[in-house]
Amino acid sequence: MKVFITGIAGVLGSNLANFLVSKGYKVIGNDIVRKEEAWRLECMDQIDYQWKSSNDLCRRDLVNVDILFDCGIGVADRPLGNTSPFYTVHNNIEPALRILEVAKRMKKKPILVYASSFNSLYGKINEVYSENTPVCPSSIYGWTKGAVENLYLTYYRAFKVPVIVVRVGSAYGPKMRSDELIGRLIIYALKNRKFYLRSPESKRLWTYSKDVLAFYEKLIERKEKCIGKTLISAGNKEDQIVTNIQIANLIKELTDSEMEVELGEYEPGEFIDGKPVSFSINADYSRKLLDWSPKYSLEEGLKETIEWFKENLWRYK
Repeated sequence: MKVFITGIAGVLGSNLANFLVSKGYKVIGNDIVRKEEAWRLECMDQIDYQWKSSNDLCRRDLVNVDILFDCGIGVADRPLGNTSPFYTVHNNIEPALRILEVAKRMKKKPILVYASSFNSLYGKINEVYSENTPVCPSSIYGWTKGAVENLYLTYYRAFKVPVIVVRVGSAYGPKMRSDELIGRLIIYALKNRKFYLRSPESKRLWTYSKDVLAFYEKLIERKEKCIGKTLISAGNKEDQIVTNIQIANLIKELTDSEMEVELGEYEPGEFIDGKPVSFSINADYSRKLLDWSPKYSLEEGLKETIEWFKENLWRYK
């Protein structure tokens, strides 16, 4: 099977590429990171790496591709990031539209899997999030992820492009970016530096990277049953949902750190009617369809992630 991964040098894309190569798949992919700088890709000599933007993809790139994983995250490098609505909209929506337009014109259309968000799509108090929960974002970033979900499903209905939408929980694990909360917390904890924690009581559902990869392996096996559907790849062994201050304190404990945590203000949209956003999850449909459930507890995943950061702290300033 031939697999194409956009954003292949990123955290999700690189882990997925390394995993699929180990399983014997033929993997190609693109990213805007130079080949020599794509350190997360341990399988570089076993893949076809294209240094190009998803906006530049053409039919030639996707010839005989069976499945494409759209893992490109437009604000990942964050030169402006979520502080610029225009930048966020431009970099999240345009690449998806390009991929869909290319696939639409192909005789043999690859199955397109869009890696959407889970936590960013909703902004209600005490909501139970399932595959059928209407998108209700409270941030520009969340709105763009919801918009691309609908764009993908529109191309499925209007042009018979085979698509699958996957709402991935806040993923963490080895190689994660230093601007993600858990990555930053581990780095600061290991260095015993003072940490400014925004949105301390906001809740997130963290999912360990090995569980996400196991989900995608099941998805490939049962891809035909998933076309046209929205699935959830989120959770941990107990589906433990924690506040930001709880995750900070847990990392302090696991690293035996003296890191001081200063509680900061809330991000726009994380405070609704005077209360921080809170929720629970019901992903029974996705788990039954794929015969998948998370195997790692939050603490088990954190312990492995911390050990990786201890060995690779030199990679992060």
